[in-house]
Amino acid sequence: MPPDRKRLKLMVVGAGPVGLLFARRLIRQQGARGFDIRVVDAQSPLNWEVQRIDPRVYALSRESQWLFGDLWPAIAARRLSPYRRMCVWEGDNPSGDSSISFDSADVGEPDLGHIVEDSLLRSVLLDDLARSDVEIRFDVGVEALDYDYGNGSGSGNGRGPVTVTMSDGTSATADLVVGADGANSKVRSAVGIKSINKNYAQRAVVTHVTSERPHAETAWQRFLPDGPLAFLPLADGRSSIVWTNSEAAAEVLLAANEDKFLRELESASGGILGALGPCTERLSFPLRFAHATRYSRPGVALIGDSAHAVHPLAGQGMNLGLRDAAVLADTLVAALAAGEYPADDLVLRRYARAQKAHNLSMQLAFDGLNELFSGRTPDWAASIRGLGLGLVNRLGPAKRLLMRRALGVDHALGGTASDHAT
Repeated sequence: MPPDRKRLKLMVVGAGPVGLLFARRLIRQQGARGFDIRVVDAQSPLNWEVQRIDPRVYALSRESQWLFGDLWPAIAARRLSPYRRMCVWEGDNPSGDSSISFDSADVGEPDLGHIVEDSLLRSVLLDDLARSDVEIRFDVGVEALDYDYGNGSGSGNGRGPVTVTMSDGTSATADLVVGADGANSKVRSAVGIKSINKNYAQRAVVTHVTSERPHAETAWQRFLPDGPLAFLPLADGRSSIVWTNSEAAAEVLLAANEDKFLRELESASGGILGALGPCTERLSFPLRFAHATRYSRPGVALIGDSAHAVHPLAGQGMNLGLRDAAVLADTLVAALAAGEYPADDLVLRRYARAQKAHNLSMQLAFDGLNELFSGRTPDWAASIRGLGLGLVNRLGPAKRLLMRRALGVDHALGGTASDHAT
């Protein structure tokens, strides 16, 4: 580190779970006193509510659970829902030849993951960071970055600083800016990092619904011609619906009255949970594939949706982002301990090498599954799809390998040393 710098000024843009976990993991590690951290977000803070389950939920893997470390009991004490089984099928029979089922007991785990609310993760992380020296500001966005590291070419040595112009007219400097500001990242565009994009021409319709039959702590997913329909178990007995449709079909579902929507949902689900209803407000969001051509420039790093956006059919988007946050934090701490300047290009490229190939391989797998099971494939593909699902379902070792990969238990990063000490 240059001799005139005693503390690295670090600005995190985006106070979602990924940005907050990054800040939290950084300050929990030995050597964290070398960082002066500020988090800013253009939106107001989201409040977790006891009486209402947030419409935005995530399926967190075991690895993600470990990344929260000693905060996990605080999350569990408020509200979360384990899912112990998963059933995926195509066609009319959820237990037929074109289906595959997973059970956590088959890999000696208590569950396959947990369904957790977005606002709950934010709330627990914010409560923890409030007891630290991390400065957090809401309702203040980033308007521009004065970026002078090698004229944005990535050839500079990363010994900044970066001047950040804020939406309230103020400005600040930072040695390192971490973009955790989502798929439409201003940080990414401000430093000229391109993104490879693919518009799926699909929208996900989301809601929470009551069902006649209990969800039995099972995640259900049926592949339909327009996209997958998923039922995720919630702690209060309802299920969270993520229903991928063509854009036109999604508009019809959003405009329909509740009775018609529920009839369509029952039909699409094959009646797996019996009669459905009532449901909460229906929301929707567009689906696309996006992957930044690079995850860093000197003085700037991207994590979470700022670097990659994935199809929700496997529920892995948040898990990938949380892993980004942990790997970047660990990389910066290791560099500081080695006497390096963490904003240097060579340091940030270590993070990029560790995560980019991993994330892209997962994205391409989800993209391939979406294409394979879509109505755009030829008729003969249906028999191959069904054969593949049934074959994996009957091959115990292959199925267990898939479960362990989804859980992230074989190559998990885990919590910080201080987390394990508690």
